[in-house]
Formats: sequence, C-alpha cells, structure tokens
Amino acid sequence: MSLAALLVLAGAGAQTAAPVYDLDCDGAEAYSRRSRGIALIVVHAGDIVCERYADGIDPDQGWEIASGVKSFTAIMAAAAVRDGLLSLDELAADTLTEWQDDPERAAITVSHLLSQSSGLALPRESRRLPGYEAAIRTRTQSAPGEAFIYGPRHFQAFGELMRRKLEAAGLDATPAHYLGRRVFVPLGIQVTNWASVDGMPVLSEGASISPLDWARFGHFALHDGDAGGSGLVDAAALAALFQPSGPNPAYGLGWWLPHPRHAGFRGSRQIGHLLDTLEADADFPDIRIAAGAGAQRLYLFPELDLVVVRMTRGVTADPATRARAWSDRRFIEHLLVPQEPAP
Repeated sequence: MSLAALLVLAGAGAQTAAPVYDLDCDGAEAYSRRSRGIALIVVHAGDIVCERYADGIDPDQGWEIASGVKSFTAIMAAAAVRDGLLSLDELAADTLTEWQDDPERAAITVSHLLSQSSGLALPRESRRLPGYEAAIRTRTQSAPGEAFIYGPRHFQAFGELMRRKLEAAGLDATPAHYLGRRVFVPLGIQVTNWASVDGMPVLSEGASISPLDWARFGHFALHDGDAGGSGLVDAAALAALFQPSGPNPAYGLGWWLPHPRHAGFRGSRQIGHLLDTLEADADFPDIRIAAGAGAQRLYLFPELDLVVVRMTRGVTADPATRARAWSDRRFIEHLLVPQEPAP
C-alpha cells in the first residue's frame, strides 16, 4: 500500500469533530482513468504525495487546459493590483473609454468581468473566439452584476483593458508576457502553448501546461496570500478571487466554488455538469476549482492544504473526452475517504 493511501488529512487547527480523511490515490486514479485521465498529482502541505501517469505519458508535456486558463487571468489581475495597475472595483470604462457613453457598460467593473457577471452578451451566431476588439464591441444583455453569463467575452474584454494598462505604463507587450514575468517565471512554471486571436493571448482558454506545473500554480494560488507567501500578488485581491459572486455564489473571480451551501443556485445548462458537488453532503470539504473542457481539473482544498491535478489529453488532442462522463463529486469521494475522528 502506498504512503499516499495511508496519509490522514485534517484541516489545519481543526477541532476533533472536524472531518478527517484517508487519501486514496489508487481509487481516485482508477476513477480518473475510466474517463480517459492521463495524470493525477496530489500535493499535501507542499509535498507531492501522489504522482501518477498513464503509460507513455511524458510528465513534462503540456496539455491544453481549456477554460482552466480563466484562473490564470484572475491571478494576473491580482498581480496587477499589487503593481498599482488597477483595482478590482474600478470601472472598466475608465480604461475602455468606448464604454463611457453606454450606461450599462459604463457601470461594469473589473470584478464584473472576472466573475462573468458583466452582462456582456454571448452571441449565438458565432462559435469563433472573439478578439479583444470584438469583445469590447459586445453589447450587454443584462445589467452588470445581475446575471451570470458563462463565456469568453468578459475575459477578452479584460484582456484589452490589461493591454491598455500595460501600454500606458510602458510594460510588457501582452497580458501573457506580463503574467509570465510576474508569476510564472519566479515560480519556475512554463506554459508550453497559449492560443491567440489577432495577435493577443486568449484569456478564457487555450493554454497548455504540464501536470506538475499546474500543481505548482495551484500551490501558489493556495498560499501566496499567507504571511510566509512569496508576495507575488496582492493578498487582499487574491482572497477576493475566492469569494462567492452575487449572481452565482458557486463562482468567484475566475474560479469555481461549488459547495453544497450554494445548492440554491441553478445555473445555465452549460455549467450543470460541474455543479454535481452541490449534491454532496453538507460536510463536503470547501473547494476551489479551475476547470476546463475534457474534465481538466485543478482542485484546491484550503482547509486540508491540499492541491489536486487531474488531467486528460484535452478535447483538442483527445476529442473523446467530451463523450466520457465525469463527476467532480465522485472523483473527490474516491480520493477523500472520511474517517471517524480520533476521540
């Protein structure tokens, strides 16, 4: 039996009545592989306790994480706050001046963009990813902060805002370069590919990263706000990423927060598959998720100091992943096996 299978997890400073878990990497890996999973990494308190790959998989190869990129963009915003480039509550129209004459777009804040509650419409006539300019030309279909509308245009509009902020400050040429210099390079993280439209990086999806580097990113996101963290991003802004947003309490800024306490929320059909964690027992652990098509997943469990990466080849390299059923709740229940707390 592996060390990982014997590891007992409990929340930091937990009382005796707090949930205690055995970590079952074997069970989680078996469930993952049934849905074409190729990699599983578990990091507890900064130490890798489980690292599994399917046969023939190069651990250093990057795989497309699809909408998992939205979490990168949120961290980018927290770095920009630390650098004094923006605040999460500022009006986007202060920079995107085209919006100033439109009452609804003039009221959109940076937080509205990152929480996907800006009200920007999701056009049905086009499945092509919009460039930055197309995103800021998008009209609203609801008032800012009123509705959760899942789609790329919020993040692409934020990309244009960041591009203009960087240009005005005489900094990096693109938002991706800025994030690389400020966060990825100091952490030794390499993004192996980043899709672009009109020469600018897509901030909603399309980047590739290795499982280990995604785990490093997750550990950073979990701990940079700590007193002993690296301080690469603003601590208050980082904490704000993981606060439930008004129209969708199961979503923060760029990160999913699907917990049974938010079971009253019923989102659009596009996101229903992710929210099966809402059907778990009330004592289900707190969780933060960066999620992408093909069931690409980065799970953060703050109370357990646990980071979990589960990867497939992604829907571009392995389209069959779209047809495979995936349950976040069942995966987590395979991985974390509740135990009776010690008396």
